[in-house]
Amino acid sequence: MRGLKLRYKIPIIIAIVVVLILIMWFLFRIRTITVEGNTFFNESQVAETYQTSFFQKNVLTNLIYDALGFTKDPPYVREAELSYPSFGELHIKLFEKTILAGVKFSRHFIYFDKDGMVLKTTEEELKDIPYFETDDVTDFTLYQTLSTGREELLPQMLNMSSRLTYYKIDWDKAEFDTEGHATLHSGKVTVKLGRRSDYDEVISILPDILSTAKKSGDKGTIDMTNYKAGSTIIFRKDS
Repeated sequence: MRGLKLRYKIPIIIAIVVVLILIMWFLFRIRTITVEGNTFFNESQVAETYQTSFFQKNVLTNLIYDALGFTKDPPYVREAELSYPSFGELHIKLFEKTILAGVKFSRHFIYFDKDGMVLKTTEEELKDIPYFETDDVTDFTLYQTLSTGREELLPQMLNMSSRLTYYKIDWDKAEFDTEGHATLHSGKVTVKLGRRSDYDEVISILPDILSTAKKSGDKGTIDMTNYKAGSTIIFRKDS
């Protein structure tokens, strides 16, 4: 008799567990996803990247999934925070990697971050993001490091653009010739910066120099190719 009761109890217990699991699954199933901080892709595209696994489609299982470190952020994201405002809602707050500058190559504008990772490619120039012009780009793949023929070119571009950003200098574009000499364009002013592995020394004094040069409203050139601390700097107006 006891064995008979046990035989009936086990299926009942299993059925209750299954029903509870189903209730919990449908009650906490993620129905709404909101996204904050996205600029590279729209909300639905971002949502898809955080719903690739079966376990990511429910608030409870997603909590566990994320806590165990299984959530994979897209390559263009530095960090992401997941929160759950209600039973069936997921909120994704993105902290995207920042575009440092771009490079114009052939018919493309290739935009990269501080590490040289390609974050975006377009056929049209992005507004308010300066870029480099060079014929020395050999290959580019989204979310991979930009490849250049001359080994030191990418470090030069990263160093220069990071220094220009740090010193809050507005610039439009910069060019590198085949020997690695850089020329910067800021409004009507052209600055020859020469070939260097570190542009901090010359760029650190540019804010005051550019400010003075631009006050005249004239088009001209500042040659800092051979600049050393204490050197005289002359703004030569174009004739």
